[in-house]
Amino acid sequence: MLAGIVLSLAGCAGSGRLSGTALCETAGGTYTGGTCSRWGPAQQAAHDVCETSGGVYLGGQEQCAFGTGGP
Repeated sequence: MLAGIVLSLAGCAGSGRLSGTALCETAGGTYTGGTCSRWGPAQQAAHDVCETSGGVYLGGQEQCAFGTGGP
């Protein structure tokens, strides 16, 4: 979702440009060290349920993956 916001605003030009911090905070995230993170209680709960079930939580995609990748 955040990528969609960034892409939709990427074409904006002129003095009305938003900073990375403003874009991130507008999307509900926290901008630190050049990275926007939206990790919060809901993401932590999803991560915990996924990992407990044997999956791998893909936070950037907000998905739980099972049996993908590896040898």
